[in-house]
Formats: sequence, structure tokens, C-alpha cells
Amino acid sequence: MTDEQKRLIQLTGYDEDMHLMNCIVEMGLKMEELKNGYYQKYFRKDLKRAWGFNCYHCGERVQSNKDESYYIVTIVWKEPNKIGKRFCSKECSDIFYYKSMEWLLKKQKEYEMELVQLRKASK
Repeated sequence: MTDEQKRLIQLTGYDEDMHLMNCIVEMGLKMEELKNGYYQKYFRKDLKRAWGFNCYHCGERVQSNKDESYYIVTIVWKEPNKIGKRFCSKECSDIFYYKSMEWLLKKQKEYEMELVQLRKASK
């Protein structure tokens, strides 16, 4: 357990077991937020001026007057006021989405293993 986690436990008044359970639940909520923040968006057809962006993954230029749609992956807990990362295709967005989901699952498993070890040690 890191020093930062120990300070957080002291501040919240949780014991170590409760803190780890809270972290596991938090990772689950973040996975749900990630699922809800992944979607396809269509360009409006009534725009007076065209606009565009470069794909977050491959750098390909996406423009409202040439392309029909794009994909967004929003990570709310990291950037609550931003629209999210924009991608040119489902393939590019899937790479970012699955890497993010994999990281969250890895963190959740780490917390679960810590909790199991803590409970074994306390018996």
C-alpha cells in the first residue's frame, strides 16, 4: 500500500479492508462510465462552416464536410468538463477503449488481490 493510500485511509476514517472494497467498487463504476462515454456521433448537416479534428489515435484528419460521423470516448473521472477523445473510426476508438478498460480491470484485480491477502493475514 502506498503512502498516499495510507493517508487517504486516515483522512476517511476507513480501515484498510473498507478502503480496498471502496477502490474495487470505484473501478467498477469507472468501467460503467467508460462504457457510457463511448459512442458514435454524426456531423450535423446544417453547419454554416465546416470543422474538423485529427484522430486521437492515428492522426487522420476528420472533417464535417467530408465525413459522416466520428467516435468519442469520454473518460469522465479524468476530464469531467471535456467532450472526450475523438476518433476517425470504430477501429481507432476500440484500441483506446479496450486499453482503458484493460487498465481498469487490472487495477480492480490488484485491489481484489490486496483484499484477499489482507483478509488472509488477519485470520
